[in-house]
Amino acid sequence: MGKRVLLIDCDAQGNLQNQFHVRTEKTLVDLLLHGEVEIASVRKNLDLINSGKQKLAEAEVSLAGNPFREMIMTEKLKQITDYDYIFCDLSPTITPVNTMALYYCRYLLIPISMSFFAITGALQIIESSEIVNQHRHIELLGLIMNFVDSRTNMTKMISEAVREKWSSKVFDSVIRKNIAIEEAPSQHKTIYEHAPQSNGALDFTRLTEEFLQRCPE
Repeated sequence: MGKRVLLIDCDAQGNLQNQFHVRTEKTLVDLLLHGEVEIASVRKNLDLINSGKQKLAEAEVSLAGNPFREMIMTEKLKQITDYDYIFCDLSPTITPVNTMALYYCRYLLIPISMSFFAITGALQIIESSEIVNQHRHIELLGLIMNFVDSRTNMTKMISEAVREKWSSKVFDSVIRKNIAIEEAPSQHKTIYEHAPQSNGALDFTRLTEEFLQRCPE
């Protein structure tokens, strides 16, 4: 869509780094500890800050005694402004770095796979954001239903439960279960590079269009 986008991997698993098969000398760890970072260009208009993987936990320990640690990411990222959108990819569990990211971000976007455990995880993230809202505003932009297989009763049950609970906060666009989406990461490709005519590519295009309607710059 022509937007300048920065991805920040806040998960020690480093799935974004693995997806794009790119390593950098200075990562999110260096940004949080020293204010220095290397931003990798991974595609046209798409850049990435790697998490630092296992070193991320070490950084959390180092920052534990800082009374203003929740605002560290916000302060360190003030220097980075040349983007239309910045996405922080959080781990499913609440960690100190995730909390820093919640203080930094303006909006919360939650993918939900078709399991009741995913709903529980979404509730935990939303509860954490409500705690953050006591100090700094973050808005629930929406929930995205992922791995949707309309042929199964489980998908129907989860979809109904999610839409009943969060109604208009649930995106109309859904990501259908699609083998091409599962194949693309193993080749370090996006869905548009791996299978541009697939249902996965179509679904993500629709999702992007809806996202831009809900979240103007």
